[in-house]
Amino acid sequence: MKPYLPLFQKRFEMAAILAILGVILLANIAFKYADFLEFKSYAWATFRGDLVNIVPLVAKDGRSYKRLYVKNGDGVTLTTAYFAKDEFKLNMRVGFRVKTDEVDFLSFLKRRFYAQSVLAWANEPEDKLRAKLFNAIASQHEENLTKELFGALFLAVPISKELRDSVQLLGSAHIIAISGFHLGIIFGFLYALLSVPYRFFQNRYFPYRNARWDISLVVFLFLGFYLWLIDMTPSFLRSYVMGVIGFLSLWRGVNLVNFELLFLCAAFLTAFFPHLAFNVGFILSCFGVFFIFVYVRHFGDRFRVWQSVVIINVWLFLAMTPLVHYWFDMLSIAQFACIPLSLLFVVFYPVEAVLHIIGQGGILDGFIMNLLNVKAYNAEVKTPLWLLAIYIVFSLGAARSRIFMLPLIVLGGGFFLFL
Repeated sequence: MKPYLPLFQKRFEMAAILAILGVILLANIAFKYADFLEFKSYAWATFRGDLVNIVPLVAKDGRSYKRLYVKNGDGVTLTTAYFAKDEFKLNMRVGFRVKTDEVDFLSFLKRRFYAQSVLAWANEPEDKLRAKLFNAIASQHEENLTKELFGALFLAVPISKELRDSVQLLGSAHIIAISGFHLGIIFGFLYALLSVPYRFFQNRYFPYRNARWDISLVVFLFLGFYLWLIDMTPSFLRSYVMGVIGFLSLWRGVNLVNFELLFLCAAFLTAFFPHLAFNVGFILSCFGVFFIFVYVRHFGDRFRVWQSVVIINVWLFLAMTPLVHYWFDMLSIAQFACIPLSLLFVVFYPVEAVLHIIGQGGILDGFIMNLLNVKAYNAEVKTPLWLLAIYIVFSLGAARSRIFMLPLIVLGGGFFLFL
């Protein structure tokens, strides 16, 4: 086997690219600030978009209200409280008058802010492709939880607090959030599906073509369309960009298990989409890949493939626990279920996709509902900022030496001592 080429021949090359990305980042922040000043120049600004989530809540005074999430064409999400009795439907086109003095620049930069708003108008849901697909998926299920579940799995539709609590209890939030895990499964499934007809025609008409290149290119084009369909979900966006860059790097002879490559992808995406620096899904997605690289670098050649698949799932579960609990506080012994669930999901995901295509998506709903209704003792445990900082230092150390992997495992497993 030929040795892998370095991603950069000289350190100056990476420094130059990072400098260019830094300039792009500053320019994008400057443009965003100009948009912010224009937005703030009005006491009340009009915000138009699609209603992507509706959360019914009860205020402290006992009044019922709805928390509405409205996303506009630029991907900016407005969150607002609505106390009137109006009926809303998902995917409705709505317009709100937003009180701008409640919005600061950091929230504006994150492209997700809360503001007092007044409903200006609301139209029936638009007949968009994503809405049609969601309705087709939902029509195959009777329970709201399974409708939400498969809407999230296939179209990144926001989920209710009830479903979120269920998946957090099982430690399977990473399965619900479309990310690199899903991209890998989709890529493998489509590649295998297209290989048979491609080989048939290649042998007869174009034997000179490279099958791996052609099939991979077609699959990446499909994944690009899918990325657009699910509204550029941050974790999947990171996965897609890294997949494309990794695919091109592989053809250059660059090792894909490369921390420089991961850092470059994260820097590239943050420069062009500054709001990703504040997105929890994007951050956790990057760390997930980082810990996979750590394992492969130190132990990738010591075990068989099937053994590594199992070990990686255990390693990721423990290594990600302190990071996850900086943002999410539910801790339960039931979260260990995510290890076998992650392994089963590799088969479950494509099977359910096929079942939904043929109109039989509800076949496994009984089993799924039993799983989602599992009850287990849980506690609220948060990672303090000082511990998070120490943990990140240990994590960076693990990229260089396997000796740092032990404290990561101890800290990750130590969280469950609180139970």
